Amino acid sequence: MVFCANRNNIKDTQSSKIRVINRTNESFSNVVLYSMDFEDLKPGDTSVYKILDYDPLKDDPLIYCSIGDINFARYLEIPSENIRNFSYLIDSVQNGILYVSSVEEHL
Repeated sequence: MVFCANRNNIKDTQSSKIRVINRTNESFSNVVLYSMDFEDLKPGDTSVYKILDYDPLKDDPLIYCSIGDINFARYLEIPSENIRNFSYLIDSVQNGILYVSSVEEHL
């Protein structure tokens, strides 16, 4: 979380929110980002946004997910503190490698 002072010198909490978009034809289960559980994702699904409360001492900057009995993991780009909405896109799975891109969302 990032704290910013407003005109009245009262702290205002600003948080980055993250979500996952499945752009593949695969169904993913056990989806975890930054040690937070997300719902299973069918082809074309988009998860809800969750507030990113990342602690580098206890959270992994990874996405974990499964297709059946096969587990995948990939390091993630950590959004900067001034980004409000950030999406991770599962683009493909090829030769046992999970390909993930990311984008700042302007909503």
